[in-house]
Amino acid sequence: MNKRESRGAALVIVLFIVALAAILAVEMSANLMVQVQKSTNLQGHQQAKWYAYGAEELAIKALKLSKDDDPDKTSLDQVWATQGDTQYPVDNGTLSGKITDLQACLNLNALGEAPDINSASKTNPAHKALFALLENIEDLPAEESEEAMADSVFDWLDENSITYRSGAEEDEYLSRDYPYMSANSLFASPSELRLVKGFNPLVMEKVLPYVCVIPGTTMLSVNANTLLPEQALILSAMIDELSLSGAEAVIAARPETGFDSVDEFFSEVQQQGGTNLDSVKELFSINSEYFKLQTQATFVDLRFSMTTLLHAKNGEVTILARKFGGVQ
Repeated sequence: MNKRESRGAALVIVLFIVALAAILAVEMSANLMVQVQKSTNLQGHQQAKWYAYGAEELAIKALKLSKDDDPDKTSLDQVWATQGDTQYPVDNGTLSGKITDLQACLNLNALGEAPDINSASKTNPAHKALFALLENIEDLPAEESEEAMADSVFDWLDENSITYRSGAEEDEYLSRDYPYMSANSLFASPSELRLVKGFNPLVMEKVLPYVCVIPGTTMLSVNANTLLPEQALILSAMIDELSLSGAEAVIAARPETGFDSVDEFFSEVQQQGGTNLDSVKELFSINSEYFKLQTQATFVDLRFSMTTLLHAKNGEVTILARKFGGVQ
């Protein structure tokens, strides 16, 4: 190899090394940019999360203030219920939160209550109410009968593996393409209802406005002061001979500050045609202990969602559970 050829080969090697160095530099620069962006997003996400925690503290204060003002009554004119859906500006973002009453709905876990031995159906009032609710929801796109769906929820919660009437137990769920066991325990979230026989997505969309889950308790105590007009179907499902229009009239007649007693509420129910009221008096109240806070926080272009379940009793507000993301 002569001198000229050696110089040509050396030049090629140098050019190759320069090209390789350039490629590595671009790759390292791109990786650095990705890492910087990840770090920025993580910091922004964390800041939005802390904003959401701030909203949680404000909600707790609002509940405490409402309970201090009137410990024996919960109504929609109180501070906790009147500050929702308002966006508050914060540094480089916004903050909003809405509190709803978890006793202004049918607690699905109440179907896990021990059966009433004096009941001909051998279930409980919540089971009866869910059955009536499903029957009265207009255009329910169900593939199963309303009785089968209500019975299946009862079976999902009870501790045994004996199928109740038209319900479903392990044999139903284990025979599916993707088998699973029935819970035989309380719900942690309303979304679990999707696992129960008959509750397809279209049914869920229709049912969710009327039902909820209070974690860890089978209590059924519906607050007559916090039911919204669009939830009147809950009243007609729980009270004999009370039509939907009658239930709507009861809510419309409710004072702005709410009923002062359960007897005042039932007096209005009786005027609208409700019967057999003594059997359901223990299922209604004018006070609430369980609430749900749905928070939306934004920081720059990042959004953070959080759902908090709260228990307010004896002047204290306790956080029962948190869920990050989603809308439930």
